[in-house]
Amino acid sequence: MRVMVVDDHPIVHLGVERLVEGATGVQMCRGARTATDGVAAATAECPDVVLLDLHLPDMALPDAAAALRGACPGVKLVLFTGDSKRSVGQIAGLVGVDAVVHKDNACAVLITAITEVAAGRRYCDPVISSGDPLALSRREYQVLERLAMGESNSEIAQQLRLAPNTVKSYVQSLLAHLDARNRLDAVVKAQQAGML
Repeated sequence: MRVMVVDDHPIVHLGVERLVEGATGVQMCRGARTATDGVAAATAECPDVVLLDLHLPDMALPDAAAALRGACPGVKLVLFTGDSKRSVGQIAGLVGVDAVVHKDNACAVLITAITEVAAGRRYCDPVISSGDPLALSRREYQVLERLAMGESNSEIAQQLRLAPNTVKSYVQSLLAHLDARNRLDAVVKAQQAGML
């Protein structure tokens, strides 16, 4: 099985290589330090599993995940993060990654996570306090993206073909899920969590 790392820290690449070098049947592909380079590498290398950092310098996680899947259909994505906040589980649920591994716990669980996703199963590192991984629905996420563009409820309703009152309900739900005071606070918290 071919594994690729997309992370902007060189030490992470080296650490993963050391961790998997003794694992049977695991071969490292050329890695990347940005999502854009990761997509190019995935196109050339066709990895089975990609370890994807939550915070990349050039692209938000949902966009990076979609681009990698487009470049290499069927690839398994492992969210590889140093963040253990509850929002990580929400992000994983929204993006639909196959596994979540905390960098602090990688020595203990990384090979297990890679093996599990390669076999078609999901894996969540017990260190991650995931809460409810589906706390935001896909529709709520679409509304959140529109909020980040500065659109009003009526503009969001028009773009998503929803009733204005439905959009208002989604916005209220987002504020509650993100523990945000207002729309701007929701966008800022979502950006800080890597959701946008």
